[in-house]
Amino acid sequence: MQADEILMLKVMDVASGTTIGSITGILIDGDKRQVVALEVGGGLLSRPDYLPFRHIKSIENDVLTISSSEILVERGEFKTARHVGHLRGHNVFTEDGKHLGTIHEYNIDHKSGDITSITVAIDTAVMGGLWQSVGERFDIPRSLIITLGDSVIVDNSVLNTIQGTTLDSI
Repeated sequence: MQADEILMLKVMDVASGTTIGSITGILIDGDKRQVVALEVGGGLLSRPDYLPFRHIKSIENDVLTISSSEILVERGEFKTARHVGHLRGHNVFTEDGKHLGTIHEYNIDHKSGDITSITVAIDTAVMGGLWQSVGERFDIPRSLIITLGDSVIVDNSVLNTIQGTTLDSI
């Protein structure tokens, strides 16, 4: 499931049958490369609550269901998680510091919250135009993502996959 598909979903309280708000943000634990909570906004002047990802009952037909609004918590429970509404636009570098481009999209496992992949819009100026042989965007699987922070760090082998060559020839 793409992260953008989660944002703005309506949150339905199954116990009362009411809509309690919409998803307005995502909390990511960068070390675990996982969504740990979703920000639920109830209205213009209300303070958001947070839905621990593990408490989601289902995501169907543009609605996210939870057992009860009583499972919502305040932001303080997630101090180690960095608030990210979108990873979109964050720079992506290899371990050696080569700039690959920026995140265009990322995918989330709707059951575990794991970030399963990121889609990088390849920076043509850095790649010297060679990226055109593989397309404008490139998916990088979770196994090659090292760090999710203000910048994203990926394994050096990503360059081999993108260009079909070795790092020495870049």
